[in-house]
Amino acid sequence: MWSGFKRLYTGGSMITEQELKQYKEWGLHLIPLKDDTKKPVSKPYWKKNGTGKLERHDSWKWNEHGDYLKFSDEEILEAQRVGINHEACSVIDVDCDALEGSQFMSEFPDTLTIGKKVNGSTYIRKKIYFYDGLTEHKSFGKDTEHGSVIENLAHTQSFCFGKDRITLNNVKPTTLSNDQYKRLKESVREVYALTMLAKYYPKKDTFRDKFSMALTGTLLRQTNWNDNKIKNFIERLCNAVGDNAVNKRTEKIGRFRENLDKEEKKVFGVKKLTELCGVDKKIGLDFIDAIKPEQEKPEKEKTPCEYPLINASMDITYPPTQFIMEPIFTERSTNQFYGEPESGKTLVGTAIGIGMSSGHDFIGFKSVKKVPVLYVEGELPGTEFRSRIDTIVNGYAEKGLNFNSSWFYYLTRDDLEMHGFKYGFDPIAVSRNLSDKDAIDYGKAGRELIEKLVKRVEKETGVKPFFFLDNVTALADIDENRAQDWTPLIQWTTHMKSKGYSNCFMHHANKSTGTSSGSGAKERLLDTSIKFEKLMPDQRFEMPGYKNLQCRVKFTKSRNFGGGQWDKPFILTMDEHGKWSKYPNLVKDDFIIIELFKAGISVKEMEADPRLKIKEKTIYKHIYKLKKMEVIK
Repeated sequence: MWSGFKRLYTGGSMITEQELKQYKEWGLHLIPLKDDTKKPVSKPYWKKNGTGKLERHDSWKWNEHGDYLKFSDEEILEAQRVGINHEACSVIDVDCDALEGSQFMSEFPDTLTIGKKVNGSTYIRKKIYFYDGLTEHKSFGKDTEHGSVIENLAHTQSFCFGKDRITLNNVKPTTLSNDQYKRLKESVREVYALTMLAKYYPKKDTFRDKFSMALTGTLLRQTNWNDNKIKNFIERLCNAVGDNAVNKRTEKIGRFRENLDKEEKKVFGVKKLTELCGVDKKIGLDFIDAIKPEQEKPEKEKTPCEYPLINASMDITYPPTQFIMEPIFTERSTNQFYGEPESGKTLVGTAIGIGMSSGHDFIGFKSVKKVPVLYVEGELPGTEFRSRIDTIVNGYAEKGLNFNSSWFYYLTRDDLEMHGFKYGFDPIAVSRNLSDKDAIDYGKAGRELIEKLVKRVEKETGVKPFFFLDNVTALADIDENRAQDWTPLIQWTTHMKSKGYSNCFMHHANKSTGTSSGSGAKERLLDTSIKFEKLMPDQRFEMPGYKNLQCRVKFTKSRNFGGGQWDKPFILTMDEHGKWSKYPNLVKDDFIIIELFKAGISVKEMEADPRLKIKEKTIYKHIYKLKKMEVIK
């Protein structure tokens, strides 16, 4: 047992067990670092090789299951240096190595801030943020004494606690939105330019006027900043270097902009600034390059190519099937959920979507790759759909699992109406009866809307999303029993999956047959098809609460996992708190026996119940099976 006084020495400050607990509650993944370097401590693990033998491996990142290595509190508390694993907790780090740059670190949003002592002085060293999107690892400049001037660090580790590190702002790291992260990257480049200009800035009573004019001309020519931003930049620089003539430095901006193209006015630019900085003109000023607007890369010209003729003798390696949610969804798949109303399609779809967006398993299905999700809900009002989301998230939270809400996108009818869309000509329609031109245009507009939303999600997150269409009856004006009405939707979803946008659409079962609506032609292009059946009153469990889900799940198509243990039917329940339970597929006799058993009826009396047509010996077998499944106790 560790005492409450166990501490980690940090060169003048201490990290207590309470603080360690706090960092873990915040979601930081702490790792011990080697005593003499900033590199993480490796940890051994055993993994089977191609022949099935166990081999020892050493790593600080992964174990044999592909998870991040975890270190005990004891291992962390005993380390002299402790870092944060970026990838394990979706963290980025703005890291400043230059003393001159510390004064500009206030440019970044308030967050967990780490300082460092140098020659008795403390300066800001790091600012730590949470960010779930696509990150950039970028370094700017080299300072001969310390290393990079400033860095936007990702996919590595940050040395934050121990030795000369000091926690200056001990708060939970701020979670950045996509827009905030974009601005942060711009600020890193600006802080690099400010830091270098502060190093080169002339001393008082020398050539500050010329330097200021050359800088102003350079900013006007080399950036796309407006006058206010240039003024703000120059003011920050003057304040940092103690130049009190701020008004004198900034009053020229408007006049210089007017005179840029007038040769007789000779507005200085980057050539003069390079000279005044004392830098070789062949080398130039890379910190000015850093704040230039980024150029869009021109598209490569497509060259025609002849399709290769392939035969079985060729040794070709194709990319393997990559699962998102194993085994039901792959990276390139079109899938369907169908069943009668209130059979659980929406609840299960939403729960799986939340699991995929947060990297969590669901009822035995394994989350292999975390992906953003777009859920298009065309039937439920927005408040009811949000209520279902909250219930499901609560169920994950009860298991200690966090919800990555910024990667779960949704669109309801209410959202459409609030943005001016009308039911009569609803652009969300993803398919139409293609009997006339108007119908073709109508359906095309809906599909284009979904496609644009999917691509916006990809742009924001950097990852191709999975999208749900719930349900076809609400989102499309089609006759679900006509094959030709389904054709445009199926062709479009198949086209989307070929581009890497996996999807799942939902619809009702055929009332007369209970099968999937439409013809067999629709089923041929599906990868996974799952049927949901609502349990009848005489089949249900006794579950507390006002509202819960009880359904039977069957696989009517399982391209990637058929014939094994995965595609067996099962019973699925969810209580009012979002707790899911999965049971083997029970038969009617099982439900009757459960009812009688819970009522305290003996096996002999059960045999006499007219609803059961089985003998006492068989009833005992059922009870043994049900106890083993923990359905009854």
